[in-house]
Amino acid sequence: MAIFGENDRFTLVRCDGDAEWLEERRKGIGGSDVAAVMGLSPWKTPAQLWMEKTGRVESDDIGEKPYVAFGNIMEPIVGKWFAKQHPEFRVRRVNAICQSIERPWAQASLDYEVYDGNGWGVLEIKTARTASDWSDGVPDYYLTQVLHYLDVTGRDYAYVAVFFRDTCEFAEYHVDRDEDDVACIRAAVDDFWNDYVLEDVMPMVVGTSGEASDLASMWPSGSGFTPAGTEADELIAAYQDAARRERQAKAEKTEASTKLIELIGDAKGLSTDVARVTWVRGERETFDVRALKAKQPDVYARYASTTFRNGGIRVKELK
Repeated sequence: MAIFGENDRFTLVRCDGDAEWLEERRKGIGGSDVAAVMGLSPWKTPAQLWMEKTGRVESDDIGEKPYVAFGNIMEPIVGKWFAKQHPEFRVRRVNAICQSIERPWAQASLDYEVYDGNGWGVLEIKTARTASDWSDGVPDYYLTQVLHYLDVTGRDYAYVAVFFRDTCEFAEYHVDRDEDDVACIRAAVDDFWNDYVLEDVMPMVVGTSGEASDLASMWPSGSGFTPAGTEADELIAAYQDAARRERQAKAEKTEASTKLIELIGDAKGLSTDVARVTWVRGERETFDVRALKAKQPDVYARYASTTFRNGGIRVKELK
């Protein structure tokens, strides 16, 4: 079944399973990548996306995460709900990658498409925990995805149907194509792909813990010391100041916590006019990995796996 715009603006790539779909995704910029490209993603920075697209780190396998698995289960249910709300529309499943003919690195993995009587649009399905982030419409990190889809497919509108887990409610949002927004997203996508991915130049890091972990995977070991200048000195000073404030805050937190525990005593907790405090304690069993490795090395080796750890930095002032 051909879809509107196929072999005109884009080719349709259907994948046999998740592994093939992930491999195709590595060949370009998909809708869920755009927020990271533009620095709007709460989950991934431009540098992390670059590391994935250039093969320096593996993309996180989030398919088994509970909220992702739930979203996959709910997708056809939300799609059916939307179709029921609009019996006057034609709603049909796509579940394929639309690859731009003019810009083959630009990809759109459509869930559904919808026909409103005037033309074909995009239907994107989402699940979210709460509606709080949606009070002003589709959040920017999803809106960039939808506008990218409209750019790749050449369509003029989209619907976003969402299920909120906390309240078990459905909602829908309409998004019209805005040429200025589409042009901005297109420029960002093209610049990222051509100037960073193809040129193999890493974007500036933002400074998140996720970036640090990915950099540890990219550079698992090293030797020698890199000469650096005033920028490094400023970062070292900022690190030491933050570490000092962190130690002070930790000590203050421990002191307050211990005094609260003394007030609680043998009760479950305490309550005031402004808060309720619970002291969580009890016995727990722990697994002694070192003992297993010493006494049953074959069993340990059978189940051991190698991961890269970001152990942080250590600063030693030179006298």
